[in-house]
Amino acid sequence: MKKSIINRLREIRRKNNYTQEDFAEKLDISRSKVSSWENGKRDMNIKDAIKIAKECNVSLDNLFETKVISESEYTEIFKKFLQSSNITFDRKLKILEGALDALKYENIDLLLESYKMTQNATK
Repeated sequence: MKKSIINRLREIRRKNNYTQEDFAEKLDISRSKVSSWENGKRDMNIKDAIKIAKECNVSLDNLFETKVISESEYTEIFKKFLQSSNITFDRKLKILEGALDALKYENIDLLLESYKMTQNATK
């Protein structure tokens, strides 16, 4: 996971006064899994991210420090991305395949990266 997400996870856990063991118990996972996330040795899947958000009363946007955008804003970015003539078809396909893989494997980091690539490609 990215350093900023690792730091945010640790911050949220500590803000809720949880040790790694307490946190793991609340999430019904192993303490080693929490430790692996916080040491950047393991990626978090979407199911665990949702558990954390619910347990700590934060949004996924807050957990991952992403900008909240409306569906219409996302649609506009996506349209610009697809219509852009300065992005090759192969590049568009690669970005979209990355997003699909992220969803398939429930990989938040990869999904955020694909979204940022889509957004940056339209600037």
